[in-house]
Amino acid sequence: MKTNSELITLCSNCTALEQGIYKQTAKELDDAIKNNIQDIETLDYIADRLFDTMLGLSGKGECIYLKFIKYLETFDPIAAQRRKDDYEDSLDYKVHIAYAAARLAKELHKGQVDKAGKDYFEGHLSYVGGHGFSWKEKTVGFLHDAAEDTDYSVKEIIRMLKKVMVNWKNDYNDDWIYDFTDIIISFPNDKHHKLTKAEWDEIEEALNLINSHTAASREVYIERFRGHQLAINVKLNDLRNNMDISRLPYPTEKDLKRVERYKKEYDALLQMLQEFQYDIKM
Repeated sequence: MKTNSELITLCSNCTALEQGIYKQTAKELDDAIKNNIQDIETLDYIADRLFDTMLGLSGKGECIYLKFIKYLETFDPIAAQRRKDDYEDSLDYKVHIAYAAARLAKELHKGQVDKAGKDYFEGHLSYVGGHGFSWKEKTVGFLHDAAEDTDYSVKEIIRMLKKVMVNWKNDYNDDWIYDFTDIIISFPNDKHHKLTKAEWDEIEEALNLINSHTAASREVYIERFRGHQLAINVKLNDLRNNMDISRLPYPTEKDLKRVERYKKEYDALLQMLQEFQYDIKM
């Protein structure tokens, strides 16, 4: 009983602390808005504290953070959208699509094996999808080889992905998600948050870019990633796994040459990513 009592006290103290952070931050943010402060660094410094109140015991902070985003939209809509995307990612509002992508990828690649003879989903796709930082990177990561290794086009894959989402929403039995929780880590939210058309388009574009079968040469293939952060990040994860020569029990000279090519492509993509991030900051 003492342990239970201590736990209750601890929870109460944590809740009180979060509520204190929420009230203080809400007041500071309201004052900043009333005074028409438009320095984003200052506003971020205030609003970022609300993240400590979103996933905790008190559940406060979301409505105030959305108020901050709405205010930001009045003078910098691009910055507002970035923060909204980051906010939704941090709360895993759209991680459902990554689970649907994993399920679809496992089905589409059933019976396929990697160069080491391992199940293709378990040996490669789970790595690429699982190492995605955001739900978008996870989604594209799981499906990045589907257009190359199956008879389906990217548009058909997107349609199938949407169908998985619809069926999941209408099916009370979702035990299958536990097949992927150790890979995706984030557990899906109770509510399914719909993707915007822009988000679907971004996923489709990334899958098209990653499909090497549509490129005239390997050089053309790598170059077309320039300026596309989502596709670059997924391809980096893909190459990182492919460069792991330890996956192959008996690597051949051909394997070693392929890894060297992958390393050059990896460095080129990494440079593109750095240039892209620099351009964003500017």
